[in-house]
Amino acid sequence: MARISTIIVSHATEQKLLHRHQISLDELEDAVVGVVGLRSTWGDHPTRGRRLLVEASIRKRKVLVVLYPTDVSDEWNLGSAYFI
Repeated sequence: MARISTIIVSHATEQKLLHRHQISLDELEDAVVGVVGLRSTWGDHPTRGRRLLVEASIRKRKVLVVLYPTDVSDEWNLGSAYFI
């Protein structure tokens, strides 16, 4: 599993996360940043490129977190997160 130390989130993505998926940025960071042992797999999106799909837990519910690597080790751009 890739290490997740920092998640970069745009304002638009943060608003979508909160209003469409009812997940706060604090909840998301608590669920994935520095957490060892999360299930994950690499995937390739036809237009967005390589991404890491991470399964986490928020409020005792499974969440799929979509992360895109940056040029900085352990730093990721948030694509989305939603309950599954």
